[in-house]
Amino acid sequence: MNGQRLFGCALTLLCCNVAAQAAQYPGKSVELIVAGNAGGGLDLVARELEIALRESKLLTEPFVIKNVGGGGGNVAKNQVYQRKGESHVLYLESNRIFVNKLVGTTHLTYTDFVPVARVMTEYLVWAVRADAPYKTAKDILEKAKADPSSVIFGVGTVPGNDQMNILRAAMAYGIDAKKTRVLAFKSSRDAIVQLLGGNAPVVSSGLSELLEHAKAGQVRLVAISSPTPLAGELANVPTWRSMGIDISILHWRGLFGPPGMPAEAVKHWEQTIAKLMKTAAWKKAQERHYWFDAYADSATFRRDMAEENKQYTQVLTQLGMAKGVEPK
Repeated sequence: MNGQRLFGCALTLLCCNVAAQAAQYPGKSVELIVAGNAGGGLDLVARELEIALRESKLLTEPFVIKNVGGGGGNVAKNQVYQRKGESHVLYLESNRIFVNKLVGTTHLTYTDFVPVARVMTEYLVWAVRADAPYKTAKDILEKAKADPSSVIFGVGTVPGNDQMNILRAAMAYGIDAKKTRVLAFKSSRDAIVQLLGGNAPVVSSGLSELLEHAKAGQVRLVAISSPTPLAGELANVPTWRSMGIDISILHWRGLFGPPGMPAEAVKHWEQTIAKLMKTAAWKKAQERHYWFDAYADSATFRRDMAEENKQYTQVLTQLGMAKGVEPK
């Protein structure tokens, strides 16, 4: 009888200890691996996340940011993949997590990692010089439809969302994507310099990179990739859907875990980021950088990436850029 009581007490203590440990997660520092160099777009999101989490008292343990640039995100991707089953590693990336496999630069894709939460999005815009003959995006599309080689579009890199913001609109408008002229410059900043200099008639880039030029009267924004019209100073920028072109593009950043990340760790960060989205600290960060709310929990994030993966596969296959990869 005494033995049974002792065993029962020991079992109770064990259960209490396990429950206490689970309640105390993370309990130690968490490493955030950023798939880009310091000073880049992903790094900026990581730094703002840390600041807002601390200001909102949602971060109880040290948050260690590790920048891992190189290989278009593939170096970071490989490092995180090697951390299988770890609970104190997070990974910040964009849609390169599946695009890179489609173009054949890695064997890893989004299904090899655990989606934790989509954090935010930027939107993409088409911009022309203020003195350009094009008044609307449809003016540009009509000219390209008559002769796809007659319009040169500038972007910072290919493949990428800036490019998709051109090709998907062109395809939806009945333009041969293979004949669409997309010129990639060294960076989005360089593409905008070429736009201002008159060497790139139309540029597709992030809103945050072009809005100040629009405010200064140097360029006009003729289309934005948001799913619905925006308010305030952006209310007059038409969405693709408002023009009858059924596309929208989120230029998002999201958090992932390594393969096999424990469910309790995923749930903790999923819920923490959901709370963060409602805080004044994060809303101020969004306003500073022209970011928009695009929070998605783990399951929703995975479903949305599966749909995006299909869209990219379709476009890149049509262009002959996909390396025989089938969407999952």
